[in-house]
Amino acid sequence: MANDYIEAARVYHEVTKHSYTSVRSSPNYLDWDTKPMPYKIYPGAASLALPRDLSLSAVPALTAISTSAPADSPFAIDIETLTRILFCADGLTRRKSVGGENYHFRAAPSAGALYPIEVYVAAGDVAGVERGLYHFSPADLRMTGLRRGDWREYIARAASNRPSILSARAVIALSSIYWRSTWKYRGRAYRYCFWDGGTLLANLLAAATAEGIPAEVITAFEDPALETLLGIDGEHEGMVALVALGCTEVAREKSPTPDALAIESIPVSEKEVVYNDLWKMHRESRLVSLSEVEAVASGTLDASSESPSANLIEIATLPDDDALRLGETILRRGSTRAFAQDSIAAEELATIMAASSAHPRADFPRLTDTYLIVNAVEGMEAGAYYYNRQAGGFELLKAGNFRGEAGYLCLEQPLGMDSSALVVYMTDLERALGALGNRGYRDAHLEAGILGGRAYLAAYSLGRGATGLTFYDDDTTKFLEPHAAGKSPLLMVALGVPRSRA
Repeated sequence: MANDYIEAARVYHEVTKHSYTSVRSSPNYLDWDTKPMPYKIYPGAASLALPRDLSLSAVPALTAISTSAPADSPFAIDIETLTRILFCADGLTRRKSVGGENYHFRAAPSAGALYPIEVYVAAGDVAGVERGLYHFSPADLRMTGLRRGDWREYIARAASNRPSILSARAVIALSSIYWRSTWKYRGRAYRYCFWDGGTLLANLLAAATAEGIPAEVITAFEDPALETLLGIDGEHEGMVALVALGCTEVAREKSPTPDALAIESIPVSEKEVVYNDLWKMHRESRLVSLSEVEAVASGTLDASSESPSANLIEIATLPDDDALRLGETILRRGSTRAFAQDSIAAEELATIMAASSAHPRADFPRLTDTYLIVNAVEGMEAGAYYYNRQAGGFELLKAGNFRGEAGYLCLEQPLGMDSSALVVYMTDLERALGALGNRGYRDAHLEAGILGGRAYLAAYSLGRGATGLTFYDDDTTKFLEPHAAGKSPLLMVALGVPRSRA
């Protein structure tokens, strides 16, 4: 089997769907004795302490979220710049005890606060950092040294000589330790791992923009080559994405072929349950040859049929300076636990959607569409909407008070019912798989995570709340038909007024 065997993604998607019946016929009980550690630890390995006296970016959050630095921006990267970007993406922002359990909350949201994403850095032209491959440790703000040398050319070869990697000052690699998510979410967790990768990328891209550093997300690469480089097995921990960071004209020297990584990490749990549905999906979406990489990298979709409709509702957005600065927003961000059923202004919702909805600079095409259920937005009629990203406006699909439906669709959680608006990211799965093979399944969830992560940041920058939610798959599509016919929901993000601030 291979990436173009798209029946694998179809089957995985079907067997991991939630329905009213499935969540009742297969209750989930957590084994707290096997809960995975939230950090990857390399005992005995040398590490580099990163600067702790950081001044986080004072660029308006809305500006950082909605724009990007020019691809050829020559700005240098030093250890302080790199640290700010890493901290804003995955840094430890607070500790809290909830129900007797200690939680370490990080800069970007994660489903269930389980944090399956690991961050590695191939440093090349970074002042104050020796060239080499490192693992970022958010717990103590350090980078563990894994390999000496410049590995950018090797990474570029694995990505079919992607130009942005060849010219990058550093390359960030994201992987996922699946057991951290499957411990709670079982086989469906593969979706969640890419949501979490996307929300982390939303923060990382915004932080890079705030520093004037160009960044590109790359997902078409040879998985085995990068697994060897990072010392991961591709089974318990698999690749998610690369980010080419910065731009330099310095010529690349050919990298050596890496030997097996000699440094071992501590197992994250004494026992692990393997979910075959997830493993099969991952195996069939890995790219194992350059021909597969090139086929995916050149994959295109038919031109979008999205165009302004006769009933397009255009709403003015707020000035960027009305929002908090990026650094302050990231430190304040959390996941809202209860909404007050209060209204937000139409201008606030329009601002959140406009700031969060641009397609990221990436090697994959746009794969997602955006729908909303508006419950309480001053200046907008309650109802179901399609957000036209190209035109920057809302299209009313059906009017009505759908609080009950919003609460039901997100697994009958009050958050959906009590929010001011519920954002639903969807994809035409057959279209995505036809263009990119099984890799398109990963990319669609990753893109939804990026857009959802940006919506989080935009909401918090305006003093509002946000939280990510899962859903009843087919019921969500049915509710948004006929406009959403043939589309599959990927992620929901509820926006509104936190109850504690009402």
